[in-house]
Amino acid sequence: MRRVLLALLLVLGVASAQSATQMRFGYGESLGLTFGAGLENRLRQNLSGRLAAMLAPATPGVALEGALLFKPDLGQYDPSLKGLLPYFGGGLSAVVGPNLTAGVSFTGGLEGLLDPYTGLFAEATYVYGFANFPKVWHFTLGVSFR
Repeated sequence: MRRVLLALLLVLGVASAQSATQMRFGYGESLGLTFGAGLENRLRQNLSGRLAAMLAPATPGVALEGALLFKPDLGQYDPSLKGLLPYFGGGLSAVVGPNLTAGVSFTGGLEGLLDPYTGLFAEATYVYGFANFPKVWHFTLGVSFR
């Protein structure tokens, strides 16, 4: 157990050194109110990868998501829009708990940078469940620290 915890801390430490750390608050169908964290890493100029985990007490369980996002800074097209980052993408999502659900997620949102290191975001996610798993939506507000 100690080895797993040490490996997890090492991976999160390396990941957070090269990415944005997020605090996420949300509400979702069948999830209820959620609170969690995320790690986002810039892969290319307009491409980001994100891993997120949120506690969902109403389910009960933990909502997990891995997504690949197209996230351009609109300032590259018009300098007056610098700091606005609309994004969309998708990945895999699951709720781990007594009633396991999993599916493909589709995400869209908008992040506004307050300064080069801090941003506020709002996003909506729709999860299309595999097989007989439910199809659900989730809305999230949060803050990113770079």
